[in-house]
Amino acid sequence: MWDGIRAIPDALRAEPAWLAEAEAAAGAMLTRPAVDLVGCGTSYFAAIAIAHVVNQVAGVPARAHNAFEYAAYPPPPSGRGTLVAISHTGTTPDVVAAVAAHGDAGPTLALTDAAGSPLAQACDHVLVEPGGLEPALTKTRSYATTLRRGYALALALARRLGRRASALERALDRAGEAAAAALAAAEADDSGAAARFASAPRVLVIGGGPELATANEAALKITEAASVHAVALQVEEAAHGAWASTRPGELAILLAPAGPTAAHADRVAHGMRTLGAHTWMLTNRAAPPAEVDALTRLPDLDEPLMPLVSVIPLQVFAYRLALARGLDPDTMGTDDPRRSQARTIMRRSLAARP
Repeated sequence: MWDGIRAIPDALRAEPAWLAEAEAAAGAMLTRPAVDLVGCGTSYFAAIAIAHVVNQVAGVPARAHNAFEYAAYPPPPSGRGTLVAISHTGTTPDVVAAVAAHGDAGPTLALTDAAGSPLAQACDHVLVEPGGLEPALTKTRSYATTLRRGYALALALARRLGRRASALERALDRAGEAAAAALAAAEADDSGAAARFASAPRVLVIGGGPELATANEAALKITEAASVHAVALQVEEAAHGAWASTRPGELAILLAPAGPTAAHADRVAHGMRTLGAHTWMLTNRAAPPAEVDALTRLPDLDEPLMPLVSVIPLQVFAYRLALARGLDPDTMGTDDPRRSQARTIMRRSLAARP
């Protein structure tokens, strides 16, 4: 997991081998009026972030779906657009099934790290990252590179539609440097956030808009690596009931970059502190609320592009939290035979079930 996190800056600096294919895919996408993105777990959360950029930068309606939901309950053919199917391994059964359910309603595009995988073979266009599969069960690098490919696709689409996308172009050009700065700051953090919050019985990760993707991904990494009960909440939903079960000593992490979510996050942070929860805010604003217990400064990126780097401090936190709790962050607890068996059962493909 640590190797995966530290590989992110160079992975984002690398010259993309898939750029020509992204341009070809963008041309094919012009034949459909909308984009559907599907994935499971980390891939689904990447789809949420990418959909925001396609909506806001390219001006094309984009919707993120859990792949199972799309495959089992697909929209009518007349409502389908281009399908962007995301899977790190290219073998996630429900993602492959979503491509089959989409049929010939529009072009299909795979974002995967496995050339020749079932997903790659099923789609019209494939953007493959050359870094290959991550060995740790807790994936980190591939989330960042998936975002990069999705954002590059949005940029290519925006250009074909004659839309200005200079902020996105600049963000992609300096994504590696921004990621390196975020990683260096997280590595140099001497406040010991992981040690400080190691005993928190529950972690709430709260965000809105594009940062709802980051909240989901961070909560997943904390759960996977550190075996802590972590829950992702949309910022306004956090104000509609989460407080009823929040107890002193829990940790509320608030993703609050400059944008529409910020004021809501400030209000939720105040409420969580009133309940006795610890609060940690990640923001790029000059004057965030003074009452938070911990503060992480994010780089100066537009809100839709922030997921490229805002997840990095939380990946580092998840890794260090696992170590602080005496756990191996790479295994998701599969050294316990029951957990290993449970994972095998739940990750089995539908076709293999009795």
